[in-house]
Amino acid sequence: MLPIISLIGRTNVGKSTLFNILTKSRNALVADYPGLTRDRQYGYIFLEKQKKGILIDTAGLDIQLERIKKKAYVQTLKAIKESDLILFIVDAYDGLMPQEKNLSQFIRKYNKKIILIINKIDKSFKTSKINEFYELGFKNQHQISARCNQGISTLILKYLIPWINMNFKEKLNSQLNIKSQKENKREIKIALIGRPNVGKSTLTNAFLKKKQMITCQIPGTTLDSISTPMTHRKKNYILIDTAGTVKKNKISNVIEKFSMIKTLQSIENANVVLLIIDASTKTISNQDLSLASFIVKTGKSIVVVINKYDLLHNTEKKRFKNLIEKKLQFLFFSRIHFISALKNMGIFNILKSVNEAYINSQNKISASILTKSMHIATKKHQPPIIKGRRIKLKYAHLGSFNPLIIIIHGNQIKCLPNSYKKYLINFFYNMFKIKGALIQIKFKENLNPYISKK
Repeated sequence: MLPIISLIGRTNVGKSTLFNILTKSRNALVADYPGLTRDRQYGYIFLEKQKKGILIDTAGLDIQLERIKKKAYVQTLKAIKESDLILFIVDAYDGLMPQEKNLSQFIRKYNKKIILIINKIDKSFKTSKINEFYELGFKNQHQISARCNQGISTLILKYLIPWINMNFKEKLNSQLNIKSQKENKREIKIALIGRPNVGKSTLTNAFLKKKQMITCQIPGTTLDSISTPMTHRKKNYILIDTAGTVKKNKISNVIEKFSMIKTLQSIENANVVLLIIDASTKTISNQDLSLASFIVKTGKSIVVVINKYDLLHNTEKKRFKNLIEKKLQFLFFSRIHFISALKNMGIFNILKSVNEAYINSQNKISASILTKSMHIATKKHQPPIIKGRRIKLKYAHLGSFNPLIIIIHGNQIKCLPNSYKKYLINFFYNMFKIKGALIQIKFKENLNPYISKK
């Protein structure tokens, strides 16, 4: 097991900013709004050479929304229990706050190694406020400005690296040995995408078999994209639970704009996307369709998940399946799963489709096989004749994979109608029995070597 470091503190003291710097990422939302982080956010912190640890960004312990506050408190408490080292972050600009005295006493009960991090020293010119924190009685304390990247390298060199070297040498060595044995096993990144309150966090919890994500009937409980590692049947996955996306004209504040951006980034970073649709609404909204079309445009592999299907009667189920066939016809290549995340119905069959989609997206089909397949397609259904000459498709090769892009060379390619292009795509899907992965075709005109270039 890797050493675990938790960032603990009030809201808006700079935990997420420090998380992004230490993990060298932008995984945590950062803004001047209290309570942006509600779930635990996990990331890797690389310290020196191959040594690394797990960093946890937690919710601030003074969130105003009462229903979410209690659950966020539970998540933060779990992070404290999980951690081997706590970075207790305070705000130099505000000085020592009453709740921080209570918080310091609270985290001391768990007998963890604690380093007091005094953040935002760039804003504070009063040493008296910084001196207030001596009252907390922590031996190890360090001053930084996460926003200005000031004092971070000293924090790593003076505290984090020596701490890992002293306490986790054997643990890290065993972890590196395990890693070297499993270098060929890659993690499949799965992004869970859908409208607010369709059950993304509930499905994540069902996969993990524990209450990792905050689930609540308040739409928009998940504001950030939360990445969590998971292993199932000796295969490694990373589940990316995203904020529910809303229509552009309904994005009323900066926080929701952040969430939309994070969701779109999650799609870009994923290997396979789970498009989750709420069956209890008994309809497929324009928002569902726009999300599906965006995923297709990015070229990502896709698996459709119809959640809350158990809430429909038999006649309603038939109607809903007919609706799917009509409205999601352009996703003919993807598997569709009818599940109940809350009742754990049909959950792990989804991972079979995820594995299938991922393998298909990585399929390196040779040029000779693609060309032969293309010629079989043209014999079954010839391209049209344009101005007395039949369009000729000469050879094909793979341009890239994930998504699979097939490049076809020929003559009069520009005149090839869309109906024939669709025929070729469908033919390749059936020929190679590809499910879940997207196939795109690009056409290139063969230049006549006897025509000199101007």
